[in-house]
Amino acid sequence: MARVSADQHKFSQGKAQDLSLRNWLIERLRIMPDAVSIIHADDAGNFIRLPYLAKPHTNAQSWDPRKESWFTIAIEDTEVAHYSINADPFTGKQQVLTISLPVIDGTDGSNEGVLALNLDVEKTEEILVNSAPPMTSKTFLMNREGKIIINPGHEIAPETLKAITERAREHHGDFYQNRHYYFYRALEPRGWFVIQEVAENEMNELVLHESIKVAYGMGFALVVLLFCWWATGAALNTIYMRIASSIRDGVIKPGAVEELLFEEIHSSQQRHEKIIHDALTDSLTGLANRRAFDTEVKRHNNQENCHLAMIDLDNFKSINDRWGHPVGDIVLKTTAELGMRLCGLEKITLYRYGGEEIAVLFDDISLEKAQSYLEKWRISLNTRSFREPDLKVSFSAGLCKMGDTSVDEVIARADALLYKAKKSGKNKILSA
Repeated sequence: MARVSADQHKFSQGKAQDLSLRNWLIERLRIMPDAVSIIHADDAGNFIRLPYLAKPHTNAQSWDPRKESWFTIAIEDTEVAHYSINADPFTGKQQVLTISLPVIDGTDGSNEGVLALNLDVEKTEEILVNSAPPMTSKTFLMNREGKIIINPGHEIAPETLKAITERAREHHGDFYQNRHYYFYRALEPRGWFVIQEVAENEMNELVLHESIKVAYGMGFALVVLLFCWWATGAALNTIYMRIASSIRDGVIKPGAVEELLFEEIHSSQQRHEKIIHDALTDSLTGLANRRAFDTEVKRHNNQENCHLAMIDLDNFKSINDRWGHPVGDIVLKTTAELGMRLCGLEKITLYRYGGEEIAVLFDDISLEKAQSYLEKWRISLNTRSFREPDLKVSFSAGLCKMGDTSVDEVIARADALLYKAKKSGKNKILSA
């Protein structure tokens, strides 16, 4: 966001000139449900805060963003994003979690200000409350000086905080003290720690419970192993008898028996794996192909919280006509690689649906998160540089929920949103 705002949206003092920047920030705010507000401030003290409040809090009348800690930290260090706990003078909130990053001009490297996101601390506390560790525990956030940053209702003794500050020296680790286990991980660059406190009796119960499951598992595995040993021995005896008979009859040479068996088994396995891979994979992009999509889309349509997106590259025919089909193939492969890279470990599967069209299935992922992923993909493709100097690539997409109708109707609905995005200017994502 900071990079794109520096390259495409220049900050000015006039509200009329800032309209495009405000609209762009509003679009970003809508796809981040945890964000309270977005602030764009420059070095002269001018700023835009969204959402705009008609009657801001009294403390906001003479507010100067340059005096805030998130502004000074971001200006001093441009390596990574910074975060801090601050008061929000516009709403009167005493605590918001602010993530800030400097806005660097991509042409000359000058610092144009700071872009900041204010997140709701209460929602951050809900994450700690709703987490489901394997044992009863207390989770909270503190700094290296022993001050509590975020604490969802736990009572933490001062001596405990002091002990943690003395023992937590590495990036992450654990230690034992006063009949409790403490697990911690540092959050750079502000030196905050996420702490999990587990009572000794809770840990012992968990270890005993897991040990019993391991013992049962080992016993079952031993029984299966003995059965497999017996079945393998019986099968080998049959094979040996057939090999001995073949040698006796002169069908194969005695010295080639082991090599023959190994080569046949290995080549058969390789042929089987290659057939499956070729049947379900697109050879150009490496994505799953239409056959795989037709098989898996029915299964996704029967599950809850699944979404389908249909993506089509903008002006792809013009790219092929101007630079040739080899460049068009590079564009397709680059688009697929960016999409796969942004997937990470999420349950997101990409398919080459046909030509320059890509289908995306989101399994157990909300509509907002799916649209956020597509937006990141779209922006990454917009800013991607190709060898051809004038080549700019973008795509349009339609996103809709699955499960409330047939597969054909879901695909038709996503296609309709896609073509609507095409007709309304391209390079955008429309959801149902």
